[in-house]
Amino acid sequence: MNRTSDLYSNYQDWKSWDDLFVYTPDHDGYFTRELADLAIREADVLEIGFGSGSCVAWLEDRGARISVTEISERSCAGAQARGLEVLPTDLPPVAGAHANQFDTIIAFDVFEHLDLDTVGQYLDACATMLKSGGRLLLRFPNAQSPFGLQPQAGDPTHKSQLSLSVLNLMNVSRPFRVTRYAASHLYLGKPMTPVWFKRVTRRGMQKALNGFLSFVYASGIPYEPVVVIVMEKS
Repeated sequence: MNRTSDLYSNYQDWKSWDDLFVYTPDHDGYFTRELADLAIREADVLEIGFGSGSCVAWLEDRGARISVTEISERSCAGAQARGLEVLPTDLPPVAGAHANQFDTIIAFDVFEHLDLDTVGQYLDACATMLKSGGRLLLRFPNAQSPFGLQPQAGDPTHKSQLSLSVLNLMNVSRPFRVTRYAASHLYLGKPMTPVWFKRVTRRGMQKALNGFLSFVYASGIPYEPVVVIVMEKS
């Protein structure tokens, strides 16, 4: 077993994926906002690297027809027990068998685990599997921000550094157009609670700092640690 495989053998325990297919009110608030511009209800949705399955459970409650991939055998066994379609982790070789199948493809914190050549192969696979007008959502550490160092370097299985400019270059010859690129949403919680006040204060400070840095460096990019990009198959 090589070093990377050995790291992944303990990955589920390290991520504390103990309770599968459970989502909290915070998850609900986050997914509701983050996925608002994607086809979900009565749509065909693929989640790449579904992890603990919190998003899968949320999607199920909204009537999506769900397919999944995940490197964790424990998570895959749980998905199969729920009757979900489990695709191979290595998507590119099987993409043709699922051509034009999905309205939406979601990958939270996945593509940074791939080297750039493989990222390109997965983008091609997603383009094949998406219906015309379908959308691909990727969430990843922000490689254009110093604040992205913590989520990027904190996981030893990460292989690539991603950003809007990197994906724009990779998509020059691919049928994607960017419809959204921004900081990952922060669900604020129930209004007027201590958690809500803390999150509102934190988000306000982050926005102020982002505006300051964008002005100083004339960059116009988000500086938050984690970003989300949504790309539509044109």
